[in-house]
Amino acid sequence: MTREEAFAYLGEEWEDTFEVEIFALKQQLVSILPVHKLYESKLKKWGNLEEAYLALGGSLEQKEVFEVNIPDFFNEIVSSFSLYQKVRSQLKLNLLNTFNSIDAERLLQTLVKLEVVYASLWFLEDSDENVIVSKMPDPMEIWSGIKSFESLGGKTFDDLKEMSNVVPETLKREQKRLTLYYIKYGKNE
Repeated sequence: MTREEAFAYLGEEWEDTFEVEIFALKQQLVSILPVHKLYESKLKKWGNLEEAYLALGGSLEQKEVFEVNIPDFFNEIVSSFSLYQKVRSQLKLNLLNTFNSIDAERLLQTLVKLEVVYASLWFLEDSDENVIVSKMPDPMEIWSGIKSFESLGGKTFDDLKEMSNVVPETLKREQKRLTLYYIKYGKNE
């Protein structure tokens, strides 16, 4: 990208425009469903912004982004849910703190992999398709459903399948949503 093209892309206040645009992209990336196709256009835009910024003489701050590994999940729902939320939050925090598209892409790939592995725990063979995969529920609703299920004696993902007649509605919807996520996006990861 030439300096003129970069100036046309970012405008007169190119430094401020770059910061505002990157901030907005980060906010969008942490709030959408972890799917590669949804990230691709935003990462491309981030890369274009970086290219323009560098062409105008800007420099990207290099900050170490800590690696986050996908954990080994347990069959116990409470432990897996807590671990998933912890790792997911750390990945999103790292994404908000990164300053370049290469690190962002690596973090997003890890986030997608985390989602696929977690969704596979909830997989249900015969799931209907009356849920919206991209509508992620409030974690506190899921937590409440897990606690309610525990009070009925259910503790594991196997129990979800074996005790399907007493599974709280919030967990049934989440199980269907994650099953559909896994079917649509997980088998290709």
